[in-house]
Amino acid sequence: MLTRFVISAAAGGLLVACAPDAPPASEAAPEAASPRAYFEQTFSGRWGMDASCAEEGLFRLGPDRLELYERSCDVLALERDGDRIAARTQCAEEGQRMAENTHILSRVSDSEITVSDGHYEWTRHACGATGAQTQGAQ
Repeated sequence: MLTRFVISAAAGGLLVACAPDAPPASEAAPEAASPRAYFEQTFSGRWGMDASCAEEGLFRLGPDRLELYERSCDVLALERDGDRIAARTQCAEEGQRMAENTHILSRVSDSEITVSDGHYEWTRHACGATGAQTQGAQ
């Protein structure tokens, strides 16, 4: 549907311009998922050094807690930037509290992610994945 706007009325003539109406609400762009919802959909679950997910190197990720090797981290805040999540964390390792840090989680594919703490970067694979979509929390 078009909306008409009167632009000018000069010398007895009328000039009319047309512009498309705003799209109905049903056609509006979908709202981006919240950082927590995106984290749950994309990163929550178990991630291993390969799809067999041997206990060694296993990461357990959730929007409230990251378990990385012997490091256990409380998630204080999540921020989303495209396919990446910045998780501000407070971690403990071998019983010792560490300074707050930011872990960056990036989606590489439906079954592969990277996790970086600013010093190291780890690549992990969805447990049991054979090209299937990223699993949800388990």
